[in-house]
Amino acid sequence: MPVIKGVEFRQFSARHLNAKRNWLVVKLNTDNPNIFGLGDAGSMTNDEEVKSLVKNFVERFLIDKDPLDSEVHWTNIYHDGHLRGGRLGTTALSGLDIALWDLKGKLLDKPVYQLLGGAQRKKIRVYANGWYSNPGTAEQNADEAKKVVDMGYTALKFDPFGQENFYTISLPEAKLAQNRMAAVRQAVGPFVDILLEAHGKFNVMTAIQLGKRLEEYNPLFYEEPVPPENIAELLQVRQSVNIPIATGECLYTKFPFAQIVEAHAADILQPDVANAGGITELKKISAIAEAKHITMAPHNICSPVGAQAELHLSSSIVNFEIMEYHAEFYSDHYFHLFDGFPRQKDGYVTLNDEPGLGLIINDEEISAHPPYKGNTNPKGLVKGI
Repeated sequence: MPVIKGVEFRQFSARHLNAKRNWLVVKLNTDNPNIFGLGDAGSMTNDEEVKSLVKNFVERFLIDKDPLDSEVHWTNIYHDGHLRGGRLGTTALSGLDIALWDLKGKLLDKPVYQLLGGAQRKKIRVYANGWYSNPGTAEQNADEAKKVVDMGYTALKFDPFGQENFYTISLPEAKLAQNRMAAVRQAVGPFVDILLEAHGKFNVMTAIQLGKRLEEYNPLFYEEPVPPENIAELLQVRQSVNIPIATGECLYTKFPFAQIVEAHAADILQPDVANAGGITELKKISAIAEAKHITMAPHNICSPVGAQAELHLSSSIVNFEIMEYHAEFYSDHYFHLFDGFPRQKDGYVTLNDEPGLGLIINDEEISAHPPYKGNTNPKGLVKGI
């Protein structure tokens, strides 16, 4: 059995209408140069700090170890490394965990979803994101939404609230958000799901008022109506608004998700495989949610490696709802960085049956698209959205 011998990194970029993105991919090597695992450790920012953590974890916990012992390695890194749910440390752990699952699948000649217990579904429903102008006019967003539906999607997410607000919102901006939502609903018809995004920007009263304005447009869910730190505030919104509540992209490891489930504060959980603890931890989060019949809609602004990991996870869990999918709205080279990454068709993605994650790295394409330098979002990741 090959043993782990070191780690390399691949860094690259792409963009969509509202964001530039850099990604950090982990390449976990063994003593057989032809056998390695790929993982996503993209933190959106702080890639150099994450790289340093990954190197440290490999040297301390993984050198000369059996890659099949993935959960043993997860436990040792998390507890002995004193991570305790911080974003950067958990992102580093996530990248290594995904790479270990990829390695395990390659060594056992099985796709990851099969190692997770098999496919509850081979076609994974996805929703479009990254397709709309923000801020845009209601008419502009409606035209953009029609194009998304023409591409085959049956669900799309957008933030109608623009950029000139934080905690509270002016009456003109609130009315404009309602106009955008109304125009998009009219454009896509009654049977396309619209997912309402708030990016955790609002206080409780504002979130409730906005939710009540937008209930009539029948959103599939209301994502992060309030900041994620305070579960009681999330529960207040859930009890006051007739829209299912989703949260989780800024939460790490199973523990905060367990508290949300216990408090009945959300209907849908959205952990990100590249930040919340990798495949190992998301499988546990889904089981915690399943016990209360809460569904999973994994957050995904990942590289193709992280997105593929989430597709394998989404295939394997009982309580899957829908998965985020930016891919077709990034620069076209996104689909050429790794061979084997699938495109959506009619709003679904179908996984291949290749071993591991089923991806082949394309170093030439990666080298042609280095990371963006400087701040990729000068106004901030939330306030500038």
